[in-house]
Amino acid sequence: MNAMMAQGVELMLVGMGVVFVFLIVLVAVTTAMSALVQRFGREEPAPQPASASPQDMPSPAIIKAIEKAVQQHRQSSLS
Repeated sequence: MNAMMAQGVELMLVGMGVVFVFLIVLVAVTTAMSALVQRFGREEPAPQPASASPQDMPSPAIIKAIEKAVQQHRQSSLS
């Protein structure tokens, strides 16, 4: 029985060691990849805000219809 306990403890320590080494390697590789991406990765340009021109605006009639629809929705959700 004593030999089986020794083998069990040995197997446990070897298994925990393998997992520990794997996690250390995983952290090292992830850190290295992050450094490489930050150094060589292309930075995406920030999107330029679109300027609102009068042609892009909806007509006053459409704005009134939207306002009316929002009012009706708010009144119906309160009831």
